[in-house]
This record gives sequence, structure tokens and C-alpha cells, in this order.
Amino acid sequence: MIDSPTLPLRSTQDNVVHLDNGSWAQGNDDFPACAELLQYWQELRGTRQMPARSEFDPRGIETSLASIFVAEKVAPSVARIRLAGSILNNTLGMDVRGMPLTALFEPTVRDSIAEATRDLFASPAIVVLELNARCGFSRRPVRARLLLLPMSDTDGNIARIVGCLDIKGGIGKSPLRFKVSSIRRTDVTGDAPQPTQVEPTYSTAMQRKQLTETYSFAENTPIFKSKRQSEKPPEVSRGGLRLVVSNE
Repeated sequence: MIDSPTLPLRSTQDNVVHLDNGSWAQGNDDFPACAELLQYWQELRGTRQMPARSEFDPRGIETSLASIFVAEKVAPSVARIRLAGSILNNTLGMDVRGMPLTALFEPTVRDSIAEATRDLFASPAIVVLELNARCGFSRRPVRARLLLLPMSDTDGNIARIVGCLDIKGGIGKSPLRFKVSSIRRTDVTGDAPQPTQVEPTYSTAMQRKQLTETYSFAENTPIFKSKRQSEKPPEVSRGGLRLVVSNE
């Protein structure tokens, strides 16, 4: 990885995050949402490199949903936010769906975010970013942590990110854009992701509908309306005059 002058230099040892011993997120009370997401992700993946997006159930991280988001790979170093909790929307003061992940950051550090995104998809890797910003007219300092975890799609490709933006001390009314204090990453090991066959039954479709109604984080099912094919076209009224021909 190329070190950015705006970030601390990272040695090989600094670049490794050990996750098997309780580690950085689970033992840190400052960022409980990151800890909950990491634990749930680890439970889902088991001995694999990562879980599949289809396995992800919002009820598994119910207390942290406001901080959670899902992003989709659109280029090797670009991820676009598809679903987001309220904290991300409040951070920028707008709906962040459809925006690139770099929109959360100051322009000076966006190249570093793109590099970290590329590493996550290519290795694959877990990425942890320590963030800071200035909030409101008082320029009150704000600390935050961004956790990025890879997920596979139905074809077995590493094309999704489930992430958590955990902000300590509240957001305030003014939009925030973050700078990066440090970036840590670790390559994940295990069985490579495989294609998954998703064949929703009536019961699973109903469960998905209930989740959509209950959790704003759930993905909405598009509704398509079409005209009924059986509808008859409107009758054309006939004129009151007609032509009569006499050959006499």
C-alpha cells in the first residue's frame, strides 16, 4: 500500500489487525456498534473468508442498525452506498444512497480511501479507519471509527461491503466530512466464497416484506404497476348520419 502524507506511516506490523483474540473492536467501549458488527460478521462467515450478502439479517445487529451501511463495488477502488442507517444520512445532512463511500471524507484523504477500498476487494481484507472531524460553529472535535468488512454476492464475487460508522460524542446539526488519523487492515483467510442459490419461497418473501416494514436498513422490493391486459379499449362512438345509396 502507498502511504499518504496526510496519514501516519504504516509498517508491516502496523498493517496487521489480529481479530482472533478479542482485539481492537470488541474490547473498545468507545465504539460498540463496530464491535457488534464485527462479532456478527465473524459468526456468519465461520471458516470462510466472508459471508454472503444473502445471509445478512438486520435482526442480528438490531441495536446498531443506525450506524450500518451496505456498499456495492462499481470499480476496483470505488464502492457506492446502497443502504444506509440514519447516522450516515445525518452525518452529511442528506440521503447518502447512491453516493460513493469517499463522499464521507475530506477531499485530501479520498485517494487513501480509494486505496483501502481496492485492498478490501482484492485481498480480500478487513479495513479499520480511525477518523476525526470538527463539528459545528464551535469546531468541537469529533472522533469516529469506520469498519469495512467484505461480503460476496450471489455469484461468489467479492462485490459488497458491510460497514459501520461509529461516532463518539454525537454529530450535531452541521454536516461532517472526516479526516483519517490511521488506516489498519488485515487479509482474511479461509474458504473462498462460492455462488449461492437464492430461491425465495412464499414464507421467505413474507419475512423479507416484514423486515422491510420494520427496519429502514432493509432493502426495499420494487413494485411494478402495469395495466391489466384484459381491459377493453374505450368504445368509439358512431356518428348519427349514414350514407344511403339508391340505384333506382
